[in-house]
Formats: sequence, structure tokens, C-alpha cells
Amino acid sequence: MADYDKDGRLIISRARQLEQIPEICYHCNSDDLQMIMTHVDGGSWICLDCNSLNCYEPAMRLTKNMPFSMLNLGRDEIVFIPEWDFE
Repeated sequence: MADYDKDGRLIISRARQLEQIPEICYHCNSDDLQMIMTHVDGGSWICLDCNSLNCYEPAMRLTKNMPFSMLNLGRDEIVFIPEWDFE
């Protein structure tokens, strides 16, 4: 499964549970987040502005032009990371 940002770049983040509430939503940069679920190692927060689930910490951003072998990262989640750019 893959997702692309508005510039056509493939967005991938390693799946690591958040231990505390994120400062901003990883999808729309809003700070209006509310916890909806507690996990063993953290929790899930929903953005009250864009309704996106924030439960994994962004760790990596790749472009769609990279070779497929570089995308073999294991069990990853799709997340937008606005401040990271490898282009």
C-alpha cells in the first residue's frame, strides 16, 4: 500500500507507536488532537480538524523515484512528514 503527497512523492513512515500526544497532526499540522485509544506502548490520537488518526511516529520519507528495493522497510505505515524532504 502506498500514498503520495501533493507533489507526487511517496510517503512512508516506520511504524513506531507514539508514547505521548504529538505536538501537531502529521496530516494537516493542526494542534487540536484528542486521545481515542490507549495501547501498551502509547496511544492513538485523532485530529479534530482533519479527522486523521495519529498513532505512529514519522521516521522516514522517500520519493516515488527511488528503486523499489529501497522501499522494503517491513511493516510500515503511511504518514505525511512536511518538514522532511530528500529531494
